[in-house]
Amino acid sequence: MSRPFLLLDTSEPADAPALASALVEFDRAVQRLVDQDPDVHGRFSRAYVTALFRACLLPHDPQAGVPRGRPDPEIAQALKHWIQAQLLRYPGEGDDHRLTAARRAAHGFWLQSMACPIDDDGRPRAARLLDGLLALTRPD
Repeated sequence: MSRPFLLLDTSEPADAPALASALVEFDRAVQRLVDQDPDVHGRFSRAYVTALFRACLLPHDPQAGVPRGRPDPEIAQALKHWIQAQLLRYPGEGDDHRLTAARRAAHGFWLQSMACPIDDDGRPRAARLLDGLLALTRPD
């Protein structure tokens, strides 16, 4: 399995082929999850949250150039534009405060995992957090 763009080395320029390739791969991972989800309400947000968590919980590979500290602003900007485009494809998800909260919390989990990778002790807490965020994506 190749590494999603969320774990790219931030020393690469944002227009680097590795970023474009990784973003396409992340998009495919999200789309596979969307395609498998029979519940229309919150489908994109559930897929996005799940894909982010899966990326963050990949086994740590010290050779993979996993960034630490703050993410590169250009990578963050690429993610923002990608999310905005996705929200146009899934009307209503951008206006739902629960779906927005789930996506933003997952994004925060990604940022935290960059500074401090999730170890075996943190996996149960991460699983509980994922369950809670996915619950936000279900209808009331």
